[in-house]
Amino acid sequence: MEHKVRVAIVGGGPGGLTTGIYLARAGIECKVFDPGMPGGTVFMVHEIDNYPGFPNGIKGRELSALMEEQAKKFGVTIEQMDVIKVERVDRQFMVDLGNGDKVMAEVVVIATGSKAKRMGIKGEAALFGKGVSYCAVCDGFFYKNQDVAVIGGGDSAVQEAMYLSHICRKVYIIHRRDQLRAKKIHQTRALAKDNIEIVYNSVPLKILGTDQVTGIQIKNVATNEEKEISLTGVFFYIGLEPLNEMVTGLVHLSEEGFILAGEDCQTNVPGLFAVGDIRKKCARQIATAVADGCNASVTIEEYLMSKE
Repeated sequence: MEHKVRVAIVGGGPGGLTTGIYLARAGIECKVFDPGMPGGTVFMVHEIDNYPGFPNGIKGRELSALMEEQAKKFGVTIEQMDVIKVERVDRQFMVDLGNGDKVMAEVVVIATGSKAKRMGIKGEAALFGKGVSYCAVCDGFFYKNQDVAVIGGGDSAVQEAMYLSHICRKVYIIHRRDQLRAKKIHQTRALAKDNIEIVYNSVPLKILGTDQVTGIQIKNVATNEEKEISLTGVFFYIGLEPLNEMVTGLVHLSEEGFILAGEDCQTNVPGLFAVGDIRKKCARQIATAVADGCNASVTIEEYLMSKE
């Protein structure tokens, strides 16, 4: 079945929802398509303390709910559906929902964001859901008073380690370098926690266990020494992989797979925009995604007016 909409927004994170809010307020019909919960990865963040307007911080799921409520207030339609392909057809776009339904749109906004990278070490895939996780907020509760490891040294890794430190008995941060990459404020907080231990210059070699994680084997890259740490949970935070499958071959991408678009969020394809973490940029934050949504909506209004 085929439907029509002026603007189809693929992804319901802060960038996609902000685009929808601004367009709906301008009287432009738009729909947001996302198979998950509105808010995207923000929904899974435990505590957000750097988004303006919340001096005491706010839970990720709370901020997501507020953004969703605001979008619906202005008339944005949110459909919990996946998009598998976007194609250019006669100066419009065909958005394939994968269930036999297709949406024809004058404008498409890609706001799909990114997902956590997999490391590919032995035991990682086999023990996923059995001690291996990529979301501390989702799964941390299952490791109450247990020992866990966080792989990575950036902001996400250290922030999630802090979250886990309130639940778990011991949290190891395993980082391949001799110092963390996270912002100083996050490092200071982590170093102040008695139950967080940072294991520098180390990489994981293998996740141990058969039906459940029982430990991790790591290697010191400076000394080549290998050792095993007994634990029941391993959380990976080693970077992001852009979710670009639906526009591969349609739009210009960076070497890493992020969509190339200017500050107005316009891509090389007229009428196709990219906002939020899927766009190549120097900072991937809620604030920058929201800014993208605002900038894109202004350009979309101009684009639609030029077609009339």
